[in-house]
Amino acid sequence: MASICLDTATSITGLTKRTLWRRIRNGTLKTVNTHRPGEKTRVRFDDVLALSRLTLEPEDTEMILAADGGEAEAQCELGLLLWSISHGKDACYWLTLAAKQFHPNAMCYLGRGHLCGEFGMPDEDSGTLWLSQAAVKGHAIAQHLLRFLQSPQSQPLREGADTNTLSKALDTIERRVILEALRDSVSRV
Repeated sequence: MASICLDTATSITGLTKRTLWRRIRNGTLKTVNTHRPGEKTRVRFDDVLALSRLTLEPEDTEMILAADGGEAEAQCELGLLLWSISHGKDACYWLTLAAKQFHPNAMCYLGRGHLCGEFGMPDEDSGTLWLSQAAVKGHAIAQHLLRFLQSPQSQPLREGADTNTLSKALDTIERRVILEALRDSVSRV
């Protein structure tokens, strides 16, 4: 029987740990009895899915279990899934876990999220730091975004309070990089 830790359960359900503990006490959420010293409390994955706020595909189940197990690629995917439905705080949590394992895509999007205030207040220092680390790892999108952010044309966008305009500019750059990569791969065929 698959199980996940309470941190993962809070991300998937949107419920607080306190609410999850209440459900554990009243029996509507079952724990998995592995209680070794220092081990996190784990709950049955199927019970959590019943409480989920996400619309999940079958492959998402495997991804969530892998993310809970510490796999950086899955943590990044879960972070991006949560970001796509405007759950910035939870997205930041999962992207940070993956970025701390040096996952370039997680570093890139964690940087973008911080720059544009997707996880709370905009944080240019954190955003630039994570983008720089992704760029050093060879992440093409991060390299182009960083080049733009260091250019004079980005200064009014970074200094202005309108993070939406900055986000749109970064989206445009990202699309351009992806289309360029697609064209390159087609021309090689």
